[in-house]
Amino acid sequence: MKLSTKSRYGLRIILQIALDNLSGRKLSQGRKIAEKQGITDAYLEQIMIPLKRGGIVGTIRGCNGGYDLRKTAKNITVLEIIELFEGRIKLADCCSGKQKCQRVEKCPTINVWTELEDAFREKAATITLESILEHYKKDMSSDYII
Repeated sequence: MKLSTKSRYGLRIILQIALDNLSGRKLSQGRKIAEKQGITDAYLEQIMIPLKRGGIVGTIRGCNGGYDLRKTAKNITVLEIIELFEGRIKLADCCSGKQKCQRVEKCPTINVWTELEDAFREKAATITLESILEHYKKDMSSDYII
């Protein structure tokens, strides 16, 4: 399993917006986010579409416009961000019910994939944007780049 760059950048982008908000800026300008994240404005817009549809970020137009978080940091989970971009996490098609293989009834490994999938989803659901921010604030003396 490998996450797409959209999932990884999506999390970094909302973290950037949250950090901008902590530093006193109410809105984060798209151009500044793209610059800080080392991506093009066009790619930023592609990533913002699902974030807006998912109700995580909002846009305010105008010369003083930009992006803001529409949910609190404690209510945004890593699982939510990943599944916005990737769909429901599944490690094996045979576990999802969509493509059942002919061995599913007697397969000795199906429980392994299901348990791993459940464990990943459970852990990702406990990691919030707020917890990432707290960890980042503790380590701000190091050379983190957001």
